[in-house]
Amino acid sequence: MQKLFAILFAFLFVTSLVNAQDMSELKKKVQMMNDKYAEQMVNGDMSSLWDYYTDDIISMPSYEPMIKGLEACKMSAEKMEKSGMKITAFSTTSTDVMQSGNLVVDIGTYKITMTMPQMGDKPWDDHGKYLNIWEMQDDGSMKLKVETWNTDVNPWMEMQKMEGHDAHGGHMEEKPQKDVK
Repeated sequence: MQKLFAILFAFLFVTSLVNAQDMSELKKKVQMMNDKYAEQMVNGDMSSLWDYYTDDIISMPSYEPMIKGLEACKMSAEKMEKSGMKITAFSTTSTDVMQSGNLVVDIGTYKITMTMPQMGDKPWDDHGKYLNIWEMQDDGSMKLKVETWNTDVNPWMEMQKMEGHDAHGGHMEEKPQKDVK
């Protein structure tokens, strides 16, 4: 009986090591795909970016309604491009990767710098978190099935700072000046 438990323990131990190694390799693969995606985004290579998406992609961007389907995502990107917004830097860091069947969940953080004509083409930095669900394809590649992201920067607070208001909606207090004699 002890021999059976020893064999079972060894099997479970080896299986967990193999699974940990597989997850480590999967995380590296996801990060490499994210890095390539970021590079293409900064280069404005939208035609290559669409290769990362399934036809039935669901995209849930910050401050916008959900977008369903590849064609709807393309239209949204075209609208953004026509607005004059340009992404000048973009990076992600995959912090957690989980797999269930043919789906891979990728959770991480992002940093982005962009310019917009409405803001005088001055660089604007943002950072936040994302969640992507990748779908394994028959050929071993992965495509995005679901994506969502949101900022860690509260835009309302940022606007108030720019307008001279405090974070609670009131005006910033002026510092009392010392009486100079």
